[in-house]
Amino acid sequence: MPAPIILATATAVVAVLLTPFSLLVNFMPLQRLLLSMVGTTGGAVPRFDVAEAVRRVTDLLKYLALRRPLPNDGFYSPLELAHMGDVQAIFQGVYLTAFVSCLLTVVLVVLLRRNGRDVRRVARAAGITVLALVAALGTASVTIGFDALFITFHELAFANNFWLLPEDSGLIRLFPENYFMSYFFVTLGASLIAAIFLTILSRRRRTLRL
Repeated sequence: MPAPIILATATAVVAVLLTPFSLLVNFMPLQRLLLSMVGTTGGAVPRFDVAEAVRRVTDLLKYLALRRPLPNDGFYSPLELAHMGDVQAIFQGVYLTAFVSCLLTVVLVVLLRRNGRDVRRVARAAGITVLALVAALGTASVTIGFDALFITFHELAFANNFWLLPEDSGLIRLFPENYFMSYFFVTLGASLIAAIFLTILSRRRRTLRL
Protein backbone atom coordinates (compact mmCIF):
# COMPACT_ATOMS: atom_id res chain seq x y z
CA MET A 1 0.00 0.00 0.00
CA PRO A 2 1.48 3.40 -0.99
CA ALA A 3 2.74 5.62 1.83
CA PRO A 4 0.15 8.43 1.25
CA ILE A 5 -2.67 5.88 1.57
CA ILE A 6 -1.15 4.51 4.79
CA LEU A 7 -0.74 7.99 6.26
CA ALA A 8 -4.28 9.02 5.35
CA THR A 9 -5.61 5.78 6.83
CA ALA A 10 -3.71 6.33 10.07
CA THR A 11 -5.00 9.88 10.50
CA ALA A 12 -8.54 8.75 9.67
CA VAL A 13 -8.38 6.00 12.31
CA VAL A 14 -7.24 8.47 14.97
CA ALA A 15 -9.94 10.93 13.92
CA VAL A 16 -12.71 8.31 14.08
CA LEU A 17 -11.60 7.16 17.53
CA LEU A 18 -11.01 10.54 19.18
CA THR A 19 -13.52 12.90 17.53
CA PRO A 20 -16.64 11.26 19.05
CA PHE A 21 -15.08 11.54 22.50
CA SER A 22 -14.15 15.19 21.96
CA LEU A 23 -17.60 16.16 20.71
CA LEU A 24 -19.90 14.06 22.88
CA VAL A 25 -18.22 14.94 26.16
CA ASN A 26 -19.32 18.55 25.59
CA PHE A 27 -22.86 17.63 24.51
CA MET A 28 -24.87 18.63 27.57
CA PRO A 29 -28.08 16.69 26.75
CA LEU A 30 -25.98 13.52 26.83
CA GLN A 31 -24.33 14.63 30.07
CA ARG A 32 -27.74 15.23 31.65
CA LEU A 33 -28.88 11.76 30.60
CA LEU A 34 -25.78 10.03 31.96
CA LEU A 35 -25.87 11.94 35.24
CA SER A 36 -29.45 10.83 35.72
CA MET A 37 -28.72 7.22 34.76
CA VAL A 38 -25.82 6.78 37.21
CA GLY A 39 -27.65 8.30 40.18
CA THR A 40 -25.95 11.69 40.29
CA THR A 41 -29.23 13.48 39.63
CA GLY A 42 -31.63 10.54 39.26
CA GLY A 43 -32.73 7.45 41.10
CA ALA A 44 -34.32 7.08 44.52
CA VAL A 45 -31.66 9.13 46.32
CA PRO A 46 -29.92 11.54 43.90
CA ARG A 47 -26.63 12.98 45.13
CA PHE A 48 -27.17 16.39 43.49
CA ASP A 49 -30.07 18.38 42.18
CA VAL A 50 -30.04 18.81 38.40
CA ALA A 51 -29.17 22.51 38.40
CA GLU A 52 -26.09 22.10 40.61
CA ALA A 53 -24.85 19.02 38.77
CA VAL A 54 -25.19 20.67 35.38
CA ARG A 55 -23.41 23.77 36.67
CA ARG A 56 -20.56 21.70 38.11
CA VAL A 57 -20.17 19.69 34.92
CA THR A 58 -20.31 22.80 32.73
CA ASP A 59 -17.64 24.50 34.83
CA LEU A 60 -15.47 21.40 34.68
CA LEU A 61 -15.79 21.03 30.92
CA LYS A 62 -14.83 24.68 30.44
CA TYR A 63 -11.84 24.08 32.69
CA LEU A 64 -10.76 21.05 30.66
CA ALA A 65 -11.35 22.54 27.21
CA LEU A 66 -10.77 26.26 27.69
CA ARG A 67 -8.65 26.25 30.86
CA ARG A 68 -11.11 28.49 32.64
CA PRO A 69 -10.54 28.45 36.42
CA LEU A 70 -12.93 26.39 38.50
CA PRO A 71 -15.10 28.21 41.06
CA ASN A 72 -13.21 28.75 44.30
CA ASP A 73 -16.01 27.50 46.53
CA GLY A 74 -14.33 24.60 48.31
CA PHE A 75 -16.21 21.89 46.43
CA TYR A 76 -12.98 20.24 45.27
CA SER A 77 -10.19 19.25 47.66
CA PRO A 78 -6.51 20.07 46.93
CA LEU A 79 -6.02 16.42 45.90
CA GLU A 80 -8.90 16.63 43.43
CA LEU A 81 -7.59 19.89 42.00
CA ALA A 82 -4.15 18.33 41.52
CA HIS A 83 -5.70 15.36 39.74
CA MET A 84 -7.82 17.57 37.50
CA GLY A 85 -4.70 19.46 36.48
CA ASP A 86 -3.40 16.15 35.10
CA VAL A 87 -6.77 15.39 33.50
CA GLN A 88 -6.78 18.80 31.84
CA ALA A 89 -3.43 18.05 30.18
CA ILE A 90 -4.84 14.77 28.80
CA PHE A 91 -8.00 16.43 27.52
CA GLN A 92 -6.00 19.18 25.85
CA GLY A 93 -3.90 16.52 24.12
CA VAL A 94 -6.97 14.59 22.99
CA TYR A 95 -8.69 17.71 21.64
CA LEU A 96 -5.58 18.78 19.76
CA THR A 97 -4.94 15.31 18.36
CA ALA A 98 -8.56 14.94 17.23
CA PHE A 99 -8.48 18.32 15.48
CA VAL A 100 -5.12 17.73 13.77
CA SER A 101 -6.07 14.21 12.67
CA CYS A 102 -9.35 15.44 11.15
CA LEU A 103 -7.57 18.28 9.36
CA LEU A 104 -4.79 16.04 8.04
CA THR A 105 -7.28 13.42 6.87
CA VAL A 106 -9.20 16.00 4.84
CA VAL A 107 -6.03 17.45 3.34
CA LEU A 108 -4.60 14.04 2.46
CA VAL A 109 -7.85 12.81 0.92
CA VAL A 110 -8.09 15.95 -1.23
CA LEU A 111 -4.49 15.52 -2.38
CA LEU A 112 -5.05 11.84 -3.16
CA ARG A 113 -8.13 12.63 -5.23
CA ARG A 114 -6.28 15.32 -7.15
CA ASN A 115 -3.56 12.79 -7.93
CA GLY A 116 -6.12 10.35 -9.32
CA ARG A 117 -6.05 7.95 -6.38
CA ASP A 118 -9.03 5.90 -5.30
CA VAL A 119 -9.73 7.16 -1.79
CA ARG A 120 -12.03 4.21 -1.16
CA ARG A 121 -8.92 2.37 0.00
CA VAL A 122 -8.50 4.90 2.80
CA ALA A 123 -12.15 4.61 3.87
CA ARG A 124 -12.08 0.82 3.73
CA ALA A 125 -8.78 0.41 5.61
CA ALA A 126 -9.72 2.98 8.25
CA GLY A 127 -13.18 1.49 8.73
CA ILE A 128 -11.87 -2.06 9.11
CA THR A 129 -9.11 -0.95 11.49
CA VAL A 130 -11.52 0.96 13.73
CA LEU A 131 -13.96 -1.96 13.70
CA ALA A 132 -11.15 -4.25 14.87
CA LEU A 133 -10.08 -1.84 17.61
CA VAL A 134 -13.66 -1.34 18.82
CA ALA A 135 -14.16 -5.11 18.87
CA ALA A 136 -10.94 -5.56 20.85
CA LEU A 137 -11.89 -2.89 23.40
CA GLY A 138 -15.42 -4.22 23.70
CA THR A 139 -14.18 -7.78 24.16
CA ALA A 140 -11.62 -6.70 26.76
CA SER A 141 -14.25 -4.79 28.72
CA VAL A 142 -16.40 -7.92 28.84
CA THR A 143 -13.72 -10.53 29.49
CA ILE A 144 -11.52 -8.74 32.02
CA GLY A 145 -14.10 -6.20 33.13
CA PHE A 146 -14.38 -2.44 32.77
CA ASP A 147 -12.95 -1.99 36.28
CA ALA A 148 -9.66 -3.55 35.19
CA LEU A 149 -9.52 -1.42 32.04
CA PHE A 150 -10.32 1.69 34.06
CA ILE A 151 -7.53 1.02 36.55
CA THR A 152 -5.04 0.10 33.84
CA PHE A 153 -5.78 3.33 31.95
CA HIS A 154 -5.17 5.43 35.06
CA GLU A 155 -1.96 3.60 35.88
CA LEU A 156 -0.67 4.23 32.35
CA ALA A 157 -1.98 7.78 31.92
CA PHE A 158 -0.95 9.29 35.25
CA ALA A 159 2.48 9.44 36.82
CA ASN A 160 1.01 9.73 40.32
CA ASN A 161 -1.80 8.26 42.40
CA PHE A 162 -3.84 11.45 42.76
CA TRP A 163 -6.65 9.63 40.95
CA LEU A 164 -7.20 7.39 43.99
CA LEU A 165 -9.82 9.66 45.49
CA PRO A 166 -11.99 8.96 48.57
CA GLU A 167 -15.57 7.90 47.98
CA ASP A 168 -16.94 11.08 49.53
CA SER A 169 -14.94 13.42 47.27
CA GLY A 170 -16.82 15.83 45.03
CA LEU A 171 -15.55 14.25 41.81
CA ILE A 172 -16.53 10.72 42.81
CA ARG A 173 -19.98 11.81 43.92
CA LEU A 174 -20.44 13.74 40.68
CA PHE A 175 -18.88 11.09 38.42
CA PRO A 176 -19.11 7.57 39.87
CA GLU A 177 -17.32 4.79 38.02
CA ASN A 178 -20.46 3.65 36.21
CA TYR A 179 -20.60 7.12 34.64
CA PHE A 180 -17.26 6.47 32.95
CA MET A 181 -18.37 2.99 31.90
CA SER A 182 -21.53 4.41 30.34
CA TYR A 183 -19.64 7.14 28.52
CA PHE A 184 -17.01 4.64 27.36
CA PHE A 185 -19.65 2.54 25.62
CA VAL A 186 -21.42 5.59 24.18
CA THR A 187 -18.25 6.85 22.51
CA LEU A 188 -17.27 3.33 21.47
CA GLY A 189 -20.68 3.00 19.83
CA ALA A 190 -20.23 6.33 18.04
CA SER A 191 -16.86 5.21 16.68
CA LEU A 192 -18.45 1.92 15.62
CA ILE A 193 -21.15 3.75 13.65
CA ALA A 194 -18.53 5.96 11.98
CA ALA A 195 -16.45 2.90 11.07
CA ILE A 196 -19.45 1.12 9.57
CA PHE A 197 -20.25 4.26 7.57
CA LEU A 198 -16.69 4.38 6.21
CA THR A 199 -16.81 0.70 5.29
CA ILE A 200 -20.10 1.14 3.44
CA LEU A 201 -18.81 4.30 1.76
CA SER A 202 -15.77 2.42 0.47
CA ARG A 203 -18.04 0.10 -1.51
CA ARG A 204 -19.41 2.89 -3.69
CA ARG A 205 -18.34 2.60 -7.29
CA ARG A 206 -15.74 5.00 -8.52
CA THR A 207 -13.81 5.27 -11.74
CA LEU A 208 -10.54 6.34 -10.12
CA ARG A 209 -7.85 3.72 -9.74
CA LEU A 210 -4.48 3.58 -8.04
